Amino acid sequence: MNKKNYILISLLLGWSLSSKAQNVELRPDRELADTISIGYHMNTTSETGTYSISGVNSQAFEKHSHIDITKALYGKIPGLNVYQGVGSSADNISRLSVHGNAPLVLIDGFPRNIDDITSSEIESCYLLKDAAATALYGIRGANGVLLINTKRGRQSAPKVSAEYHFGVNKQFRRPRFADAPTYANAVNQALRSDGLAPRYNDLELDAFTNGTHPYDFPNVDWWRNTMNNKGYTHNLKLSFDGGSDKFRYFTMLDFYRDRSMLKENTRDKRYSTRPTDTRLSLRTNFDVMITESTFLKVGLLGKLQELNGTVTGRNNIFNSIYNTPSAAFPIRYDNNVYGGSAIYGDKNPVALLKDKGHIRNMYGSLLADMILAQKLDFITEGLSAEVAVAFDNIGGMQESSHKEYSYMNSYPTIAPNGTLITTPVTYGKDSKELGHRQPFERLLMRSDIQAKVSYNNSFNKHNIGAAVIYDVQSAIQQGRNNTVKNQSLIVNAEYNFDNRYVINGVLNYSGSAYLPKGDKFRTYPAVSAAWIASNEDFLKDLSFINLLKLRASYGISGWDGNLTHELWRESYGGGNHYFFGENAGKVWGGSEGNLPVEGLTSEKSRKATLGLDVAFLNNRLTASLDGFFEKRSDVLVSGSNSTSGIIGIGVGQQNEGEYEYKGLDASFGWNDKISDFTYGVNGSFSYLSTKVINENQAYQEYDYLYHKGNRIGQMYGLEVIGFFENQMEINNSPLQTFSPVAPGDVKYKDQNGDNVIDEKDMVKMFGSNIPRFYFGFDLHFGYKGFEITADFQGMTGVTTSLLQSPLYKPLVNNGNISDTFLRRETYWTPENKADATMPRLTTLENKNNYRASSLWFRDASFLKLRNLVVSYTFPKSQTRFADIKVFVEGNNLFSLDNIRFADPEQLQTAYPSTRSYWTGVKFNF
Repeated sequence: MNKKNYILISLLLGWSLSSKAQNVELRPDRELADTISIGYHMNTTSETGTYSISGVNSQAFEKHSHIDITKALYGKIPGLNVYQGVGSSADNISRLSVHGNAPLVLIDGFPRNIDDITSSEIESCYLLKDAAATALYGIRGANGVLLINTKRGRQSAPKVSAEYHFGVNKQFRRPRFADAPTYANAVNQALRSDGLAPRYNDLELDAFTNGTHPYDFPNVDWWRNTMNNKGYTHNLKLSFDGGSDKFRYFTMLDFYRDRSMLKENTRDKRYSTRPTDTRLSLRTNFDVMITESTFLKVGLLGKLQELNGTVTGRNNIFNSIYNTPSAAFPIRYDNNVYGGSAIYGDKNPVALLKDKGHIRNMYGSLLADMILAQKLDFITEGLSAEVAVAFDNIGGMQESSHKEYSYMNSYPTIAPNGTLITTPVTYGKDSKELGHRQPFERLLMRSDIQAKVSYNNSFNKHNIGAAVIYDVQSAIQQGRNNTVKNQSLIVNAEYNFDNRYVINGVLNYSGSAYLPKGDKFRTYPAVSAAWIASNEDFLKDLSFINLLKLRASYGISGWDGNLTHELWRESYGGGNHYFFGENAGKVWGGSEGNLPVEGLTSEKSRKATLGLDVAFLNNRLTASLDGFFEKRSDVLVSGSNSTSGIIGIGVGQQNEGEYEYKGLDASFGWNDKISDFTYGVNGSFSYLSTKVINENQAYQEYDYLYHKGNRIGQMYGLEVIGFFENQMEINNSPLQTFSPVAPGDVKYKDQNGDNVIDEKDMVKMFGSNIPRFYFGFDLHFGYKGFEITADFQGMTGVTTSLLQSPLYKPLVNNGNISDTFLRRETYWTPENKADATMPRLTTLENKNNYRASSLWFRDASFLKLRNLVVSYTFPKSQTRFADIKVFVEGNNLFSLDNIRFADPEQLQTAYPSTRSYWTGVKFNF
C-alpha cells in the first residue's frame, strides 16, 4: 500500500488529521478524500497539515443507536472527554470536555447545538485543539472546537438506504428503598439518638410487619408503583443520495420515538401522561455547479420534537419517589382518597405522576445554510471568493393541564390493648375542571454571515495559501440580556516547501458584545509548523516507515462564554421601602448594587503544542502523540473574597483568575487484514495535570487553606478521625461548631491546634472532579460479512462525593432510608460502634455530619463497556435486491468501579441509569 492510499484510508477511518486509523473497514461506495475541513471552508491535507486534529468518520455514528450523538464518541477522540448524561432520552445529552472545558460546537462550519442533528446526517466529526486551529476562532476558540460535517451527495446513480432500530432500556443499578418495618425501626433508632421519643410502639411495628392494617400502617414500594421495568425505543431512518457532476443531493429522514420507564395515567381520560419523546428530522443537502467557476452548497434541516408526560416534570417526580418512605401513607385509602400528610403534603408520588395533570412540549427547528463560491482565476490563478450565510429559527410551545386532588392521613395509633385509633384529616380538594395553559416557551434565532477571499497556488516545490475572512454571528432569544454577538476578522496563511516543511500563521481580530463599548475587540495570533520527515530522501528508502511527522504550534485564543451583558456597569435596585401618599402605600426605594467589573475582558489562553504522528509496517501500526501546555488568564472570579466591604458596596467579579493546564493526548491503532479476516485494536488516552495559579482567594491564616498550586476542581474537606463514643469524649475534644454534637456524630481533626473545629480546618484531600487520566479503546473483528465491535471507556484520578446521593442522607428532615444504604453501611449505635462505617441515624438536619469530609469522598474512576455490536451483512449478490445488514447491540453492559451501588457518573436523584439492548436491520439498495 503506497503512502497516498494510507492517507486516504486514515482519513476515512477518522482517528485524526495525522493518520490515526480507527477501523480497517473500507467502503468502496464512498469517495475517499485527501483533505479535511478546518472550518471557514478551508482545507488541510492529512500528510502536511500542521494542526493537532483528531476525530471519527460516519462509521462511528452508524454503528451506535443512541439518539444523542455524543455517546458515539466515548473514548474515541484523544483530548475529548464525554461525560454521561442524566435522565431519559429527552434530557440525556452528554457533556463534552476538552482538557476540562466545554468546546465550541460547529455544524457545517456554523455554531449550533450538538443535539440539533442526528447520527444519520454526520459524515465526520473532528476536534481542533492546538493553538493555531483554535486561534482561527478567536474569542470563542480557547476551549477547542468540535467540527461536525454533514453528509453530501455523491456523483452516482440514486442510492437508497433504510434502517430500523428497536431498543429495550432496562434499569441499571436502580435504587432500593427500605420496606415499612425496616424504615419504622430506623426512625425509632434515629429519634432515640436525637434524644426524642420513638414514633412507633411495638404493636405498630408488628402492624407494619404483618400487614394487619394496610391502610393505616402501609408498606408501599413507591419505585415499583411509579416505574416500569422497561422502556422502549423505535428509530426509523431513510436516506437518499446521488447526482451528476453538476448537481448532487443527500436527503435524510429520521423518525424517533422513546417511551420512558415512568408509568402513565390510566384513570383520567381527559389527558395522557404517557412519557414519550417523539422526534422527526428531515435533512437535505445539495451541491450545484452553476458554472465551471461558480459553486453553490445548500443545507436545510427541519426538526420537530414532542415531549409528553406528567406536569410534575420528567425529573422532578424523582424527588418525591426518593424521599417518600414506604410507611408514610398508602397510595389510596379504602375510600379512594389519595394518601398524604401534613409533613409530606400532596407529594404522593403516584398521584403526582398520574393525577396532577400533563404537559406536552412542542419544539420546531429550521436550520438553513448556503455557501456561494466563485473562482477568480481570470484575475489571477488560485484566487477565489465565497460568501456563507446561515440562519436558524428554533421555537417552542407547551400545552399543559393542571388539577388538584384531595389527600388524607388517618394519623393512626395502636393502643396498648391492641385497639386501632385513627383521627383522619383530609386536605385539599378534587378539581372538577382541568386548568389549561398554552404558553410560548422558547424562541431562538441564530445567524452567521461569513465572507472569504482566498488564494492557493503552487510554484515548483513551493505551495502558498492565504485567506482573509470576515465573520459576524448573533443569537437572539427571549428574555432580557440574552443576545449574543461576535465579530471577527481573520487572516490565515500557509507556506509548504516540497511537502517537507510547512508553516502556518493565523491572526484573528475578534470581538464580543459582552465587552464594554470602545473595548470590544482583542487580537489572537498563532503560528504552527510541521516537518514531514518521511518525505526526506534519507527516509524514503525505509519501507517500514510510512509516515513520520513532527508538529509544533504556539498562540493565543480567547473565550467569552463565561461573560454576561453589562458586567461593566454598576447595578442598582433592591432598596428598602417606605410608606408614602394619601393612602400610605408602600413605595420601594433603590440602592447601589455590586461595583462593575473594572477592565472587563474575555479569558485568554496561551497554548503550546508539540506533536508526533507515525505509521509503520505498511500502515498496520499508527500512533499520534501531542504534548500541550496552556495558561488561562483573565478568568472571572469572585471579587468579594479579597476586597474589604468597608465601603458598604459589594464587589462582584474580577478578571483575576489564572489556571495552568498541561498534559499528553495520544492515540494508537493496529489494524490488519488476513485474507477474509480483519481485526484491530484502536485506543486513545489523555493525561491532564491542572494547577490553580490565582483564584483571587482572600487572606488565609494558614498556608494549607490556600488553593494556589492545587488542582482545578480539587476536593477540600474536614479530616474524619472517627465517631464520638460518649459525652465525655465530646467534652474532652475540640469544640465542633457546625451544629450540636452527640455520641455517634462525626469527629474531625483539629488541623491548626486552636481547639476549635471550623472552616479553618478544611484541607486538601483525595483528588479533583476533573479526571487526571481518561481513555478509551475498541476491539473489532470481521470475517466476510460477520463483524464484532466493542467500545470501552474509562477515567481515573477523579473524585466524587456520596453526599450527591440522597441515599446517603437517611431520614434527615423526614426523609427516607434506602435498603442500599443499610446493606452497604453500618450506622453507629452504642451496640455496634466498633464496626460503624457511618454516623448515627438522625432525623435532624445535622450540619456537623453531612458536610464535605473524608467520610464522603470516593474514587469515581471506572471502566465501562459502552457499546458491543454484533452484525452480519447479506450481500446483494445473495438477496438480489439490496445489501442487508442485521445487528444486535448492547450499551452500558458493565461497569468496573468503586461506587457499585450506583453509576459513578449519576449519583444524584434522577431517572435511573439504563442498560440498553438493540436489534435492527439496514437495507442498502
